[in-house]
Amino acid sequence: MLTSGVAQAGSFGPRAMVDVYGVKRGTAQFVANGDKLTVCDTRADGFAPKVSVYLANTDTLVWRVTANLGKGWCVTSSKNLGERTRYDFWSTGLNQRLYVGTAG
Repeated sequence: MLTSGVAQAGSFGPRAMVDVYGVKRGTAQFVANGDKLTVCDTRADGFAPKVSVYLANTDTLVWRVTANLGKGWCVTSSKNLGERTRYDFWSTGLNQRLYVGTAG
Protein backbone atom coordinates (compact mmCIF):
# COMPACT_ATOMS: atom_id res chain seq x y z
CA MET A 1 0.00 0.00 0.00
CA LEU A 2 1.30 3.48 -0.87
CA THR A 3 1.22 6.30 1.65
CA SER A 4 1.26 10.06 1.28
CA GLY A 5 4.65 10.43 2.97
CA VAL A 6 3.43 10.59 6.55
CA ALA A 7 5.29 7.97 8.57
CA GLN A 8 2.91 8.10 11.51
CA ALA A 9 0.51 10.45 13.23
CA GLY A 10 2.19 13.72 14.07
CA SER A 11 4.88 13.61 11.39
CA PHE A 12 4.95 16.08 8.50
CA GLY A 13 7.10 17.19 5.64
CA PRO A 14 9.26 18.07 4.19
CA ARG A 15 7.19 21.21 3.76
CA ALA A 16 8.29 24.26 1.81
CA MET A 17 8.74 27.46 3.77
CA VAL A 18 7.74 30.30 1.41
CA ASP A 19 7.60 34.07 1.70
CA VAL A 20 4.64 36.27 0.70
CA TYR A 21 5.95 36.35 -2.90
CA GLY A 22 5.94 32.56 -3.17
CA VAL A 23 9.73 32.26 -2.96
CA LYS A 24 10.87 29.07 -1.23
CA ARG A 25 13.27 30.03 1.58
CA GLY A 26 13.69 26.61 3.17
CA THR A 27 12.06 23.36 4.19
CA ALA A 28 10.91 21.85 7.45
CA GLN A 29 10.26 18.24 8.43
CA PHE A 30 9.11 16.73 11.71
CA VAL A 31 9.38 13.04 12.50
CA ALA A 32 7.24 12.05 15.49
CA ASN A 33 9.28 8.91 16.17
CA GLY A 34 12.07 10.55 18.20
CA ASP A 35 10.56 14.04 18.00
CA LYS A 36 13.09 15.25 15.40
CA LEU A 37 12.68 18.59 13.66
CA THR A 38 14.85 19.35 10.62
CA VAL A 39 15.02 22.83 9.11
CA CYS A 40 16.93 23.41 5.86
CA ASP A 41 18.10 26.58 4.10
CA THR A 42 17.51 26.47 0.34
CA ARG A 43 18.65 29.96 -0.77
CA ALA A 44 21.80 32.06 -0.49
CA ASP A 45 19.91 35.18 0.55
CA GLY A 46 21.01 35.91 4.13
CA PHE A 47 17.71 34.62 5.54
CA ALA A 48 18.01 31.80 8.09
CA PRO A 49 14.81 29.71 8.04
CA LYS A 50 13.44 29.16 11.52
CA VAL A 51 10.65 26.99 12.93
CA SER A 52 9.05 27.83 16.26
CA VAL A 53 6.90 25.30 18.07
CA TYR A 54 4.17 26.54 20.42
CA LEU A 55 1.61 24.85 22.59
CA ALA A 56 -1.48 24.94 20.38
CA ASN A 57 -3.68 28.02 20.68
CA THR A 58 -1.24 29.77 23.03
CA ASP A 59 1.85 31.94 22.79
CA THR A 60 3.90 29.49 24.86
CA LEU A 61 7.10 28.76 22.94
CA VAL A 62 8.42 25.26 23.62
CA TRP A 63 11.09 24.84 20.92
CA ARG A 64 12.85 26.70 18.12
CA VAL A 65 15.16 25.38 15.39
CA THR A 66 17.07 27.68 13.02
CA ALA A 67 18.92 26.67 9.84
CA ASN A 68 21.74 29.18 10.23
CA LEU A 69 24.58 27.39 8.41
CA GLY A 70 23.87 28.73 4.91
CA LYS A 71 22.38 27.50 1.64
CA GLY A 72 22.16 23.75 1.32
CA TRP A 73 22.62 23.07 5.04
CA CYS A 74 20.12 21.57 7.46
CA VAL A 75 19.89 21.68 11.23
CA THR A 76 18.24 18.78 13.08
CA SER A 77 17.21 18.93 16.70
CA SER A 78 15.15 16.71 18.96
CA LYS A 79 13.00 17.46 21.97
CA ASN A 80 10.73 15.19 23.95
CA LEU A 81 7.22 16.45 23.13
CA GLY A 82 4.05 15.13 24.73
CA GLU A 83 2.32 12.68 22.40
CA ARG A 84 -1.19 13.78 23.32
CA THR A 85 -0.41 17.49 23.48
CA ARG A 86 -1.31 19.66 20.48
CA TYR A 87 1.41 21.87 18.99
CA ASP A 88 1.58 24.63 16.37
CA PHE A 89 4.65 24.56 14.10
CA TRP A 90 5.30 28.00 12.55
CA SER A 91 7.81 29.23 10.03
CA THR A 92 9.05 32.20 12.04
CA GLY A 93 9.70 35.35 10.04
CA LEU A 94 7.48 34.09 7.22
CA ASN A 95 4.33 33.84 9.35
CA GLN A 96 3.43 30.49 7.81
CA ARG A 97 1.77 27.67 9.74
CA LEU A 98 3.43 24.39 8.82
CA TYR A 99 1.48 21.96 11.01
CA VAL A 100 -0.91 21.88 13.94
CA GLY A 101 -1.62 18.68 15.80
CA THR A 102 -0.21 16.17 18.21
CA ALA A 103 3.42 15.06 18.14
CA GLY A 104 2.68 11.37 18.21
